[in-house]
Amino acid sequence: MQTFFIKEEYTKDGINSIIENEVEESIHLDFKESRALGKSESKRKELSKDIAAFVNSDEGIIIYGIKEINHKADSLSFINGHDFTKEWIEQLVNSTIQRRIPDLKIFPIRFD
Repeated sequence: MQTFFIKEEYTKDGINSIIENEVEESIHLDFKESRALGKSESKRKELSKDIAAFVNSDEGIIIYGIKEINHKADSLSFINGHDFTKEWIEQLVNSTIQRRIPDLKIFPIRFD
């Protein structure tokens, strides 16, 4: 699992493997359903808060689009990539989190 944290590319197969193996959340890995993203002020604040918390702790990966049950990956929770683009998330993070996050990486994974 350690190699999962140092990847430069994430794939559908990798995400499906997380779900099939019921990978558990940890201080370095968090799953968020699609409904965690939204354009409302409260949803935008929550996204920024989640990212800032990971950066201020020991860092890690937040995967949006996975439903979890009892802190284990359960199923896909699709996100509309037209509404929530990589650029939208980058802009939100850069405009709401005070000290820039130089190593922030966002990897959109497209499913058919």
